[in-house]
Amino acid sequence: MLLAFSVAPSGQPAAGAASVDGSVHDAVAEAVKIVRESGLPNQTDSMFTNIDRPGHGSLARAAGL
Repeated sequence: MLLAFSVAPSGQPAAGAASVDGSVHDAVAEAVKIVRESGLPNQTDSMFTNIDRPGHGSLARAAGL
């Protein structure tokens, strides 16, 4: 099973948000940190973070499903 995700800005920054310019770098950094700490095979490129895993149990847990 392959899971690919990306983070993109939408709407207005939340009140008290760390970044008011629409940047998502903090959200991306946190998401990539969680994936890397999961121990699942992964790859991050300019568009997506990909997680590749046989089966779906571990992958679903890492995705919060």
